[in-house]
Amino acid sequence: MLLALLVIVTAIVLVLVLGPLFKPAKAAPERAAFDRAIYRDQLNELDRDIARGVIEPQAAAAAQLELQRRLLAADKAGVPSSAGAKQPLYAAGLAILIVVVAGGLYWRMGAPSLPDEPYAARGPEREQRQQAQAQMAQIKAMVARLANEMKANPDDLEGWLRLGRSYAVLGQADDAAAAFAQAERLKPNDPAVLLAEAQALMAGHSPVDPMSDQVVALLKRVVAIEPDNPAAAWYLGLHAAQEGNFGEARDDWQKLLASLPADSDEHKTVAAALDAIKGR
Repeated sequence: MLLALLVIVTAIVLVLVLGPLFKPAKAAPERAAFDRAIYRDQLNELDRDIARGVIEPQAAAAAQLELQRRLLAADKAGVPSSAGAKQPLYAAGLAILIVVVAGGLYWRMGAPSLPDEPYAARGPEREQRQQAQAQMAQIKAMVARLANEMKANPDDLEGWLRLGRSYAVLGQADDAAAAFAQAERLKPNDPAVLLAEAQALMAGHSPVDPMSDQVVALLKRVVAIEPDNPAAAWYLGLHAAQEGNFGEARDDWQKLLASLPADSDEHKTVAAALDAIKGR
């Protein structure tokens, strides 16, 4: 079934693309004929100007002579172009080449042996996609409701923090930053609020992505208020390593490692990070 469909489609494409090669080409429009039409129109326009009296007789006579000279020159230059000849052999050869190349590429790189997978038979796949779309729409609706609630309750610190995190999950970094700014207004210089804002602005970023200046500034404010904050120490060490300041990264992570339980996953992560920059 698939092979037959491919053959039909290929035949249709070849007819559309190569069909003109079996017909004699139309002669190109004659440039001289175009010029003659322009000059005649200009002569007619000049006659109308003379009749209305908007041009001096001496100037009109000179213009008429010049246009008549150009018209005669165009008459002499006009040589009809011959129509193109048919090219059936070229068309046939090109058709064979297209079929051979396309068929060879398909059999080598395609998957002709795979069974058909019609859209109607992909029910589970469609259901999963629809469920994901429905869940995302539900999440966006919940975030929109929360945003409306915050307009009515602008002094709800936890509400602004939830809204900021929600916007961050949706990838709306500017909205997240605005929500955290409202939270910071309610509780200035609070390390938890500052760290939550920094983490929200990093949401969705790969660990190898550079941190923005805004995030780094927030983290430095956190350690200025709370020097032993483990999350801020980790992120600032990561930023230093990204910038090539491995000595600074080592200092941050060694201090952090000493504060973590030896059997914790966090301890293993920091130890692995220190091992990665060892000797650098």
